[in-house]
Amino acid sequence: MSYRQGRLWVAKIMISFAMLAPQARAADPKVSAPIANTAPAEKVDATKQDAAKVGAVEASTPVSTEDVSGPGVFGRAWQAGFVAFMTLLLLIGSSIGCWVIIVTKWKDLNKISAATDAFIKSFWESRSLNDLNSRLQEYQYSPAREVFRSGYAELARSNQMREQTASTEVAVGAAMDNLNRTLQKAKLLERKHLERNLNFLAIIASVSPFVGLFGTVWGIMNAFEGIARTGSASLAAVAPGIAEALTSTAFGLGAAIPAVIGYNLFNGKLRFQMMSIDGFCADFLNIVERYLVTEKNKSIEKA
Repeated sequence: MSYRQGRLWVAKIMISFAMLAPQARAADPKVSAPIANTAPAEKVDATKQDAAKVGAVEASTPVSTEDVSGPGVFGRAWQAGFVAFMTLLLLIGSSIGCWVIIVTKWKDLNKISAATDAFIKSFWESRSLNDLNSRLQEYQYSPAREVFRSGYAELARSNQMREQTASTEVAVGAAMDNLNRTLQKAKLLERKHLERNLNFLAIIASVSPFVGLFGTVWGIMNAFEGIARTGSASLAAVAPGIAEALTSTAFGLGAAIPAVIGYNLFNGKLRFQMMSIDGFCADFLNIVERYLVTEKNKSIEKA
């Protein structure tokens, strides 16, 4: 066999193998069959039916409003911690105390105003200062009554001093100075009595907004802590802290706004009351001065 004949024989063998390979792959079922879905069709249909049933049950189940609304104001405050709960209690107590003072002060000032007007009217209708002083217990408490009581007592002491002093002019001047100082002191004491509990309203009006702001900041801190614990910034994680913050702010404003209104209202009433007392003191000084001048002239004529 020559070299050329050998090459031809090898080429024929290779061509034969190349023609037999596709036929072998077509005859083998493991190779020719495509990869089929291992899940049966009946099992797929059953899975779809189960999913439909679950969706129907979820759609027919009513949503509880209690789960959505959550706990009440005190419940949210307690869940937020001891600090938030005590802040809310402090604001509620301040608001209650503010309203108690407002209602009580309104009644007292109206009663005192009516009693002052009645006493000043009796002052001008009385025949003399001695007659009014003898009936002093018949009148209800009023700043005008207490100022008159102090002034009349000082006038009685001045009359004793005038009788013991040789110079009538000096005695009259000293008596008027002493009487003026006594009336001023009596007015200050009565103003202090009328302004009682107003400082509490001023404190509530100035402090309550900041206490509410403190509760707001605390609620926001809790909201961020909830985000850190859950790892989610969704509304369900943030809403409790924000709700607590807004609750503290609302209660802080609810305590401060009535306190501001009441404080300004009562200050106006007190100014009006003290204006009446100032006018009464001026009239009382004028009457006493005329009386002392008249007594002085009588003493000079006798001399």
